[in-house]
Amino acid sequence: MKDQLLSFYNYFFNYKEILRRKRLVWIDYAKGVAIFLVVYHHAFIGLESSGVSVNSWLINTNMIVYSFRVPLFFILSGLFIKRGLSKRGLKKYIFYRSRILLYPYILWAFLQITISYFVQPYINFPWHWQSYLYLLYEPKSTGQLWYLLALFNASILYVIVNTKLKIGDTGQVIFAVILYILVPLVIFNSMLQELFINYIYLVLGTVISKFILNDSNKKYLASYKTFLMLIPLFIFSQIYWLHHESLNPYFLNYGHAGISFPWLLSTEIGLVKYITIVIIGCIFTINVCFLLQKHDSIPFLKVIGFHSLYIYLMHIIFEASIRTVFLHLFNIHSAFIILPSQVILSVIGSIMLYNLLIHFNLKILFEYDSNYVKTFFSRWKFYPTKYL
Repeated sequence: MKDQLLSFYNYFFNYKEILRRKRLVWIDYAKGVAIFLVVYHHAFIGLESSGVSVNSWLINTNMIVYSFRVPLFFILSGLFIKRGLSKRGLKKYIFYRSRILLYPYILWAFLQITISYFVQPYINFPWHWQSYLYLLYEPKSTGQLWYLLALFNASILYVIVNTKLKIGDTGQVIFAVILYILVPLVIFNSMLQELFINYIYLVLGTVISKFILNDSNKKYLASYKTFLMLIPLFIFSQIYWLHHESLNPYFLNYGHAGISFPWLLSTEIGLVKYITIVIIGCIFTINVCFLLQKHDSIPFLKVIGFHSLYIYLMHIIFEASIRTVFLHLFNIHSAFIILPSQVILSVIGSIMLYNLLIHFNLKILFEYDSNYVKTFFSRWKFYPTKYL
């Protein structure tokens, strides 16, 4: 029985293979934390939009995780851009990012919009045929998958500026700061807004990559002294954030007076405060993840981190389904029951579904590769291997 359960676990969660690979474990921990926070936020927003009464404690928890969860993904991605560019060269790197970011974004956003047409009575956002057109220039209006397009755009912009304009770390930081300052001027378009806001975090990841990826610095990154120094900063910054949520650059709006210098100046001061809060949150999370790696704690969090992209692609479908079952089938309206159920089941369900689809030779649903296409159309193997 034990062997059967272990086989089942490895089949649906790929646990044995993940542990066997030579990976930076703290990265998986960090991705696991970040994607868990993302799933929680989207579940919370879905409940609130459905009219479910949400306790103030849950609201505050959502706002705490809101500030740094997405920037953390950009920083983690930035850590490996230079390595990837050096290994593949510009053209191959752009193609690589296209097939692992742009391709799944377009495919899953298209699927999500299409599915929403058939389940309109049970979703919070109305379906529009224009949503298909919004995919490439107004991504936030199509749902949560905007992040993949933003990460793709930021990555490609970075490598082009780096290789074609020969701009190094200092120049990239200056360029990123300029884009961040100009955020208030591009709030009319979510694609530009997301690029301008998050480019600085990607650049920050590239700048700190030498320090963080250097094994000799683990003594600082996995230190309890570092943790004790960071935790009061983290707590203070999050308390300040809870009382100043308007600092969030996504909440910017023109107002009735249009853009004026006083408005722009006050907005920039808010942006500086916001990015400080974000950076403190990200550094604290990285420190915690190095400590988790040091003690090999919470191994399942590594599994979640390994599957973070696939969870991101599919969790909304699970969340909407679970919320609908609770509200309309079981007539349960307690946020304290629905919210944790959504988070846990969405994460587990996404991981299991991904691995099941991989066993069905359907990796083409997550990453473009000519070999996957040939396998899909020539072999048609729709029977997974046995796990029991």
